[in-house]
Amino acid sequence: MILVLTGPVHSGKTTFLKRLLPDLEALRLPVSGYLSLLVKDKGETAGYDLFDIKKGKSIPFLRTEGESGWQTVGPYFFLPPGLEAAAAAILGHKPGEILIIDEVGPMELAGRGVWPALSEVLSGPWLDCLLVVRKPLLDDLRDCLGKTPVRVFDAERQDVYPSLIRALKERRAVRNKRRDKSDLATPRKGRSGR
Repeated sequence: MILVLTGPVHSGKTTFLKRLLPDLEALRLPVSGYLSLLVKDKGETAGYDLFDIKKGKSIPFLRTEGESGWQTVGPYFFLPPGLEAAAAAILGHKPGEILIIDEVGPMELAGRGVWPALSEVLSGPWLDCLLVVRKPLLDDLRDCLGKTPVRVFDAERQDVYPSLIRALKERRAVRNKRRDKSDLATPRKGRSGR
């Protein structure tokens, strides 16, 4: 199951995630992935920086100015090093971590941007994943995910924070229970079983 945080543009989805990260850490739920942080220049939106959650570092990701041949979405250019860092953050996800992707947008839903890396990870087993997507793109995301179950959390609802924390804890408990059953069913080398 994929967890999805949704809301309109500039509804506080990234701010919500920044608030969520310390609580996940306090609950001992390891996290990987990235946030897209707004960058302003003289009061105007200049683009977004990619904040790699695991590394704790930012890198320029999207800008209103770029070069011919760079991938674009709306008024923004994907900076190649930022796009590579986003793909690396996704592909560097380890089993047991909650993968947070802020956000899946029109580029990804068209199979570009970070979608090649993300689709590779989404096909793996035991994935705990939280994707951020704007409300108007929610149906398109569901189409891209096919039969993968999706649970949606609306960033504008009052109860979204405790609901999402509860869902992440439940997902972790289910995954741990499955892993424990798998461990019990797997014979250990060097043990006679007596």
